[in-house]
Amino acid sequence: MIRQPKGKMTDGEPFATLHARGAGRRTVHRVLLGMTVLLGSWAAAAAEIDWKKAQDDAVALLQQYIRINTTIPPGDTRESADFLSKILEREGLAVTRYESAPGKVIIYSRLKGAGQGKPILLLHHMDVVPADASRWKVDPFSGSLIDGEIWGRGAMDMKGLGIVHLFAFLELKRQGIPLARDIIFMAVPDEEVGGALGTGWMTQNHYAELDPEYVLDEGGFGSPDQFADGKLVYGISVAEKKVVWIKLKAEGVAGHGSQPHEQNPNDHLVRALARLFAEPFPAAPLPVLEAMKQNIGEFAKNKFTNAIQRSTCSLTSLRSGVGDPPKINVIPSLAEATIDCRVLPGTSKEAWLEEIRQRLGGDPSLTLEVAYESSGDPVVTPHDTPLFRALAAAIQRHNPGAIVSPILIPYGTDSNNFFRSRGVKSYGINPAALPTAIVATMHSDAERLPVSELGKAMRIMYEALRETAAIQR
Repeated sequence: MIRQPKGKMTDGEPFATLHARGAGRRTVHRVLLGMTVLLGSWAAAAAEIDWKKAQDDAVALLQQYIRINTTIPPGDTRESADFLSKILEREGLAVTRYESAPGKVIIYSRLKGAGQGKPILLLHHMDVVPADASRWKVDPFSGSLIDGEIWGRGAMDMKGLGIVHLFAFLELKRQGIPLARDIIFMAVPDEEVGGALGTGWMTQNHYAELDPEYVLDEGGFGSPDQFADGKLVYGISVAEKKVVWIKLKAEGVAGHGSQPHEQNPNDHLVRALARLFAEPFPAAPLPVLEAMKQNIGEFAKNKFTNAIQRSTCSLTSLRSGVGDPPKINVIPSLAEATIDCRVLPGTSKEAWLEEIRQRLGGDPSLTLEVAYESSGDPVVTPHDTPLFRALAAAIQRHNPGAIVSPILIPYGTDSNNFFRSRGVKSYGINPAALPTAIVATMHSDAERLPVSELGKAMRIMYEALRETAAIQR
């Protein structure tokens, strides 16, 4: 069954309201018929594009993109910026380059519209997290094609989606689509370390050159099993959890390991962590979660769905000892842990830290430091918009029976850090259908993306942009 997302189906009343006000089946049928005719006309125009060739070209470009090592640190994006700029310039598009710091290059290109609305910004980051080559079965920067899948660091996060954006952007140019509004393609560095020298720098120094109504970024995706068992669900992210990274330190007295004492900082740290994680953090009600449940039904049981229903903390490192390697018979004077907390919208940083302190107890040997926090408190983007509806329609056109829903995601993106707080409608979606096993490869030693889904995602993105931005005839 196709489940339409909540919200207005046309510029008139919401779909559910048509029923509630007695409009009847005939009126609702006319609304849906009108949408079907419009969507069909877009689909017919898109059929003129050779999507098989586009997919083949995209695979080759993604392989080349992955082979450019943009690991952060240092996150040098000069070569990747050159690579993308040449593609755009070959198509006759102007490219503006910004360098926020040595090696930190941002590229920006714009398709001009008639100024009937603010722009749509296609945003992706060029930097990638480190890869331990010894744990991969292929070179993580080879872009290897194995059994119909492109392997490499960045295939999922997020060079693959960058190529999807690029091809949709180029096809709008190639097809000569008259646009009602501008569409901007922007590739940035630094996202994996908070975005200060990428999107953050652009919004601080050149916001007037962006000023979008919409941002399309990473975050959501489709999956036959990630969200609900046995249901193909495409989640378009409209909200994120706040990132709060904590350093917890315990200070004590050094000594000989043969003589235990009560001022061993390791003992204090271990007991504090045991108190912190003794009970899971409770689930909390949230409108976007209620919308998900209404659209999707019962959630699948996995780490993703667990993480979006409650605020969470993960113990990510423990550091202690004297010497390298640490001497076993020496009690250190300092022990520390790092904790990655992700906080649901509606909970302030101050309230969250108070919760953490209460769980840790009043041990005077402990100090708590916030190492990093994402910008501002989380904002939920409304999904009752033309772009959301266009994305949902394009997804369902290519995946009959798929459920499309707004979702909350447990990780952070540039769009949330730098645009939602400004009132910009920001959606995270890679419109590819990926099983949980593939989704889990992001940041792993087996990161990969199916070729067939890359091609489908390109077409969905193009059709959604065309429907939203083209001048209506």
